Amino acid sequence: MFKFLGNIDIRLYERYLTVERNIKAASNSFYDAYLDMQEQFVKLVCERFAIDISVHESCGAILKKESVKDIFTKKLNIDDHIYNKMQDYTLKVNAHKHKGEKHIQIETIVSYMRVMYYAVVSFVKNIAVEINEFDAQYFIDIFGCYEKENISLKEQVLGLKEELRDSLVQHKLKDSDLEAFRSLFSQSEIEKMSLEDQNRELHKQVSKLKDIKISSMEEKLNKALDMLVNLNDEIQENRVATDAVYRSITGEDIKNAIKRIKDNK
Repeated sequence: MFKFLGNIDIRLYERYLTVERNIKAASNSFYDAYLDMQEQFVKLVCERFAIDISVHESCGAILKKESVKDIFTKKLNIDDHIYNKMQDYTLKVNAHKHKGEKHIQIETIVSYMRVMYYAVVSFVKNIAVEINEFDAQYFIDIFGCYEKENISLKEQVLGLKEELRDSLVQHKLKDSDLEAFRSLFSQSEIEKMSLEDQNRELHKQVSKLKDIKISSMEEKLNKALDMLVNLNDEIQENRVATDAVYRSITGEDIKNAIKRIKDNK
């Protein structure tokens, strides 16, 4: 959604990516990440327009300066509504941080990201960077997706482990596969990770378990083929033996047997 930020300032884009990860995790840390992104943007604008600010000045303090407001509203032509929202959201973010709120709402995310979008677009127009339209649905779609993915991955891991249960109990796995299985993080270890890290680890587990399953199936198939080959050899041997017996009691052999009986009489 905000990939064009990479063409403006890589640090600003990295701040955005942190915001996006928090949206995917439906994490209240969105507020902190958003404020970091807005502060990076405001300082970038001040740098481009040679506005003297202290390194340690907060975003709220910078936005209160008349010289900064003039740059945004007169040079970048940001309307007062957007600029006021930037100031307002700075205050709200600080309030959220102090209150320690636990649940972020998608409506809040869309509102905040829309303000950031229009502020950045006003700046981008001055440096001729190609931009895309604001897409609220994008943020709606990714909101909380880490949790949904987490549930799906855990189900896959559980299902694959269940499929391999008999092979484990009966010690039918190759040593390398058994070692790979034992190297997997336990559920309790995974739960200590962030959702993003959990999903990354669960993806690895799904991949490993699928490899072990395929290896196990190949092992079973090879054993079945060996059994078929041995069975085929036995069948061929039985046929040879049967043919020998059959030949021994047919043709001239029978005639000779009858002749011997008659002669003995």
